Amino acid sequence: MLKAVIATADLENVGELRDGLRDAGCISIATVCPEVAVTAVASGADLPDLVVLCLAGGGLVPLQQLARAHRDLPILVICEASRIDAVLLAGAAECVVTPVRPHELRGRLRQLVRIREGAAQRVERERKLASQVVALQAEKEALERLACVDPLTGVANRRYTLSLLKSEWRRSSREHLPLGLVMIDLDCFHAYNELYGHLGGDACLRRVNEAMATCLRRPSDFIGRYGGEEFVAVLPNTDAAGARLVAERLRRAVEDLQLPHAKSNCASVVTITAGFASIEAPADMTVDELIGAADAALLRAKALGRNRVEGDAPVVEGTLTSASAWLRFEPVHADPWLVDRIPRFLVEARHNALEVMRALEVQDTAAIACVAASLRTAAHGLGLARVEHLVDDLEQAALEPNPIAAQNAAEELAQYVTHVQVIYRRAGDTARQMRAVTAG
Repeated sequence: MLKAVIATADLENVGELRDGLRDAGCISIATVCPEVAVTAVASGADLPDLVVLCLAGGGLVPLQQLARAHRDLPILVICEASRIDAVLLAGAAECVVTPVRPHELRGRLRQLVRIREGAAQRVERERKLASQVVALQAEKEALERLACVDPLTGVANRRYTLSLLKSEWRRSSREHLPLGLVMIDLDCFHAYNELYGHLGGDACLRRVNEAMATCLRRPSDFIGRYGGEEFVAVLPNTDAAGARLVAERLRRAVEDLQLPHAKSNCASVVTITAGFASIEAPADMTVDELIGAADAALLRAKALGRNRVEGDAPVVEGTLTSASAWLRFEPVHADPWLVDRIPRFLVEARHNALEVMRALEVQDTAAIACVAASLRTAAHGLGLARVEHLVDDLEQAALEPNPIAAQNAAEELAQYVTHVQVIYRRAGDTARQMRAVTAG
């Protein structure tokens, strides 16, 4: 149903205009003075499909105001022949000169209605196309996520793990930082499958991966599947001593599961053997050197009896980070697809939190609002709901203003993004999710 507004100072003699609008297909027709029409259009509420403006002398101000208020609103102006050029330049879509000829008026109105309907159809087509593009983009992203995940264990699959490892190797080379790698093998797993069946073996792999994924405390560390019962832990900015600590933590976590393994030749429960290595990547080496070093350490550990950790670093006691720091917050469970995104965001978020602290000292609320908006948007895209809540608390305290509460909120945000544990493992049946996406 097309809606039209007749804007004229002569509110009584509009019968001919109404007839012409009805003939053109307009059902709802309102008659108001030009000032009221301008106010209604400027408010944006219940906009008409077209406006018929009668300029009986006077200036072009009402026309200019209507055109500025809504540039896509078609306006037909009734005016003297001498004013046609000025009226068209001021924003009119069509003109009818006085004295009005009924046939010309009807023809102009029908033409304007057709143009309006065509524009509406284009807008609808563009809206549907945009919606389809968004849906396709979401489906593409979902497929990309699924393509990065091992469907059985929920951790990064071999292809994605090696891609991330190569990326970390290049970063290590640029920044002259060590890169640690732990290669892991489930002990006597073929015998386990023979005894407990492949379904039992699958359940074992899932339990083991769940335990190992929770052992990695820094957001940059992650577990990936390397082969059938082989996995790797990628540890950016970790020296050999640190890699040994993580490898031993992984071994103990699996042993503590106490999963029975009656056919193991090294323990009565499911265990792992791990080999580790760490290299500060030189420009003339490839990541294969690191993989080879960790693999050689794994082979030594197997030869020495399994259920052990081997590598080129002395045995030390301790942990990589303060337990009180990382245990303070609930761990975040994230999709493996975000392994290379979340660590960067958390580093940037910490810098932003420090910027907010400085802005609080000079009471720069505009800078705080800008930083908060950027953090909130990025955190939402990564599924970091706790960061969103902390940013909301910070912004609210800063705008009240409550300097002490705002400072505490900024410090809490900095502590969270520094110490939160991120576990990159997708729970659930990834294969089923893949089938659902491809079927949709």
